[in-house]
Amino acid sequence: MENFDRDDIHDELSKAYVEYFQMNDWWERNRSIRAYYAVQKTVRKIRKLAKLRNQQIKAQHDAKREERKGN
Repeated sequence: MENFDRDDIHDELSKAYVEYFQMNDWWERNRSIRAYYAVQKTVRKIRKLAKLRNQQIKAQHDAKREERKGN
């Protein structure tokens, strides 16, 4: 189950980055208020997903470390 969660977060993070790239391009061309808020929204989404992924990585690392201590 963890592997599916990891893939989901990776997929979402990839999609969010592509969306960010599009919104940032729009912002660079127009510098409008709507474009500004769209870029900010995608950056927040990336930050949230990156934080979740970081927590997963840390949990996996800690579990592996505990497993090594047990052996």
